[in-house]
Amino acid sequence: MIKKILRMGGFVALIPSLSLFIGSVILALYGVYLLIETIYKALTAFGELDSTVLATKFISIMDIYLLSVVLYIFAVGLYELFVEKIESIPEWLRIESIDDLKAKLSSVIVLILAITFTKNFVSWQKPVDTLLFGIAGGIVIFALIFYYKVKEGQ
Repeated sequence: MIKKILRMGGFVALIPSLSLFIGSVILALYGVYLLIETIYKALTAFGELDSTVLATKFISIMDIYLLSVVLYIFAVGLYELFVEKIESIPEWLRIESIDDLKAKLSSVIVLILAITFTKNFVSWQKPVDTLLFGIAGGIVIFALIFYYKVKEGQ
């Protein structure tokens, strides 16, 4: 009886999985909205927009899309880990353990940090803050790589 209840408890992961998926879709739609808005402004104010502002907006949109994909990966990962395997997903998205999920998250964190740094670098409003952000991001990336290298050695 207890085994059966605990097996069914895996369906508790449906709640975060579904909410992450809904969040992913909403973020993707928001990214589409921002992209259309940015393209419209670029075309209607042709020559008036600074290329730095335009580049920063497009980088921000990429950041939103990336976060949407992260939410989707986590939705799929939680579902696969706790509910059931999904046959129709690509091999690179298959999640076999919590460590797989953390590794995917870590690689996306590195990418988000790189995009955010690039956005700050392009706008170049506060050079010291940009430098400090780059150093902090580098430390986080180093810690993630170090953690996974040590984990591989076990």
